[in-house]
Amino acid sequence: MDSEERMWERLFKLIAQDDWEQTVYIYRVDGAGRKIKPFRAKWGMHAGLLDSIRDEFGSGEYHLMIRDGKTMIFTGTIGVQCPIQR
Repeated sequence: MDSEERMWERLFKLIAQDDWEQTVYIYRVDGAGRKIKPFRAKWGMHAGLLDSIRDEFGSGEYHLMIRDGKTMIFTGTIGVQCPIQR
């Protein structure tokens, strides 16, 4: 399993916990892969997180930072795509 697969596995485990006490900071990522500050949103963790990001901000690259209190428990860059229209 490579580092990207491990990152997704960790993220899906956190999403499955559906713990609103965890705070998700959502940053847009530019074409060079750098996160754009300030963050776009600060949400409580919830099961529909990825769908909410897509619906609110559209498809693209996002950097997520997730905190449980003052402890950072996840950081990573993800790609979100809009569903294919048929």
